[in-house]
Amino acid sequence: MSDLKLQRRPLLDPAVADLINDMEQKQAESMLPRREREKKSRERAKIEARRDQRATYDLPPAVRKQVKDLAEELRLPASQLVTLALVRFLKAYEAGTIDLSPYLHSSASPRYDWNLVLPEELLPAAPKKKTRKG
Repeated sequence: MSDLKLQRRPLLDPAVADLINDMEQKQAESMLPRREREKKSRERAKIEARRDQRATYDLPPAVRKQVKDLAEELRLPASQLVTLALVRFLKAYEAGTIDLSPYLHSSASPRYDWNLVLPEELLPAAPKKKTRKG
């Protein structure tokens, strides 16, 4: 038999680990000069203020690229362009001028009854990947 001594690794509850991490972060920040601490505090407040305005959605890369390109062409933020598109879609849906039924396919997920499956002709062409020439 080997002389290895088996030891249990302590497992931390995720909430406790977050608390410890926060405490370590606050302690590290307390060592910073006053201006640096104030700057970090302002940045945190700014991020927190925007939290209710943020959302994350999975989009096909070709759609993301098309939105990005159009936003750059129009010289405006992509989020504002997408907000306009979503608001117009929601109003059209509420008015009954958009029918989602052709795109509905049953879902295997216990959480959702349906998935929207968009036909290829509706989506923009996928961006071509750059190849390296050696």
